[in-house]
Amino acid sequence: MLAVRRSITTAIVGLVLLVPSLLSAQTMYVSKDEVKVTEEKSPMSRVVDTLRLGDQVRVLEKSDRHYKIRAQSGKTGWVFKFKLSDQKVGGGGGGDMLSGLTGETRIAAREASTGGSIRGLKETSEHYAESKQIDPASRNAVQKMEDRAISREDLLKFQREGSVGEFSGG
Repeated sequence: MLAVRRSITTAIVGLVLLVPSLLSAQTMYVSKDEVKVTEEKSPMSRVVDTLRLGDQVRVLEKSDRHYKIRAQSGKTGWVFKFKLSDQKVGGGGGGDMLSGLTGETRIAAREASTGGSIRGLKETSEHYAESKQIDPASRNAVQKMEDRAISREDLLKFQREGSVGEFSGG
């Protein structure tokens, strides 16, 4: 009889501790396209699922730079936290309309989120360039940089080799 009471008490305590964590699971949205959900907190770990831009996930646990999530598919795993947003993100993934069919996603420099300098000359900058008589070749170079598209594979290779982003290990 005493063993049954202990088992029931242990089960109740377990539920009391578990329920708040389940209720506090945060809903977030995938902010990049083709986000890998990995078995462990490492980009080199086995991929258990791939998420699309705008997918909704439940954050189950937060650990440094990674979040353990449950995808709408029911699969759980780890995602680099900077690939999630607490606000709904629209679709598109930076690619053209055919990227959904071909699976190839390209990121144009003007769509990067690293600051105005990578996006090329804005209208006010163009006026400034004219007033300072900056040569057309330099302006064209900026335009070419803005038009440059980088494949996802090239971006991941750069990040991995340079230990940048989710590959930084820190």
